[in-house]
Amino acid sequence: MKQTPYREGIRIPMLVATAVAITESQMVATNSKGFAVPAHDATAKLFFGRAEHDVDNTQGADGAAYIAVTRNRHFMLANDAAAPLTQADIGKPVAITGDGTVGKATQGKLIAGTMMGLDGGTHVWVEVMGTPTGVMA
Repeated sequence: MKQTPYREGIRIPMLVATAVAITESQMVATNSKGFAVPAHDATAKLFFGRAEHDVDNTQGADGAAYIAVTRNRHFMLANDAAAPLTQADIGKPVAITGDGTVGKATQGKLIAGTMMGLDGGTHVWVEVMGTPTGVMA
């Protein structure tokens, strides 16, 4: 019997949108055409995970470069001072509020994952799971 090809799904290669640069450890989402953009970008539609390396596609067309994105992990992200998460938010969805920053999930914000811990109040542990997350309705 022939084996069905598979991959672990922890590290995903994604094609990058035109006119975009993504830096290592930056949160990555897709735009409406399915190309990778920084998760805090106004065109971000679905959050996927964290960039494993730098990529510069500022001069290339859609899909001219790729980025490896990691998910299915807990990531430490900055706690947004304007909409800070507290211990009471453990187990609740958190929203992307800036580059590497998360805060309370509110309508219209892109969801990063689930808060799994508070680290000194200035950082939170966020679980990024296998299914991409979209904008909170």
